[in-house]
Amino acid sequence: MIGWDDIAQLQRLGRPVHGVDLGALDGSGRAIDNLVVNRTTWRGAALRGARLQHVTFVDCDLREADLREATLEGCSFTRCRLDGSRWEKASLQQAALALCDLPASLWSQASLALSAFTQVDLKGARFDQATLYRTVATQCELGGLVLAGATLTQAVIPGIDARGMDVAGLIAQAAVLQGARFDGMDLRGIVLQRCLLEGADFTGARLDGADLREANLRKAVFAGTSLREARMDNALLLESQWSEVDATGLACEGALFQSAVLRKVSLNGARATGSVWDHAQLADVDAGAAVFAYARFDHATGARLRFAGARLDYASFHHTRFVDADLRGAHTHRVRGTSPQRLAAEARALALEMP
Repeated sequence: MIGWDDIAQLQRLGRPVHGVDLGALDGSGRAIDNLVVNRTTWRGAALRGARLQHVTFVDCDLREADLREATLEGCSFTRCRLDGSRWEKASLQQAALALCDLPASLWSQASLALSAFTQVDLKGARFDQATLYRTVATQCELGGLVLAGATLTQAVIPGIDARGMDVAGLIAQAAVLQGARFDGMDLRGIVLQRCLLEGADFTGARLDGADLREANLRKAVFAGTSLREARMDNALLLESQWSEVDATGLACEGALFQSAVLRKVSLNGARATGSVWDHAQLADVDAGAAVFAYARFDHATGARLRFAGARLDYASFHHTRFVDADLRGAHTHRVRGTSPQRLAAEARALALEMP
């Protein structure tokens, strides 16, 4: 086993720590800079409260390493064993972890910024109360991941399968979660504000009170989903699919539902001022007492629609084709209907849209 004096000598010579067993070497609270550690065993590495700058670990056995409250800047771990390692309250800046094993690792209240996990095994890892800022996780194994109370800001986790994860109290803002799987999950009160959720699957999920404001939900699937009192103001919902959805009290002012398909959806009491429903397909939609002031339903089609008691003031229904629409008690002050002149001007473009 070598000591810190030996390591300092290797640094002066520009040589890595290679092929040794560091055993019980204690690096707690130590400042370690510009070091390369290669093919080295350091089980249970004691690095609590240490400050590591530009330290590179390659092919190392660091299982059960203790990095609690450590600060890492510009560090990298490649093909390292870090099973059961502890990173609680650690701070990582511009860290890179690739092809590593990190199952059951603990990251509670850790702070990661501008960092990347690539092809990393994170099964059962705990990131509860952790903060991930502009951090990327790609091609990783995430089964059983705990993100309870975590904050993801501009983080990138494409294709995340959140089923089986603990995401209670998760706050995600401007995160890239394209193609995410949330089907069957309890997501009540979750925050997914301004997130890229294109193609996300929310089948059977509970999103009551969730915050999806300004999210990109293009082609997202809501089937058997509960969205009671959820917030989707200014969300992008182009070509989204809705079936048997309870969205009672949904707030979706300024939301864009262009070419969305809604079947058996309750929008009772929804607040949808300024929302856009151009070319949407609606069937068995109950929007009783909803507010659609200044909304636009141009070229939309629908059947068996209930707008009883709804506020439709200043809404646009240009070339809208609704069959069996109940408008009893609806407020329709200055509603705009079909404009023949505009329809004639649009004729060629509409013809191109036909299958």
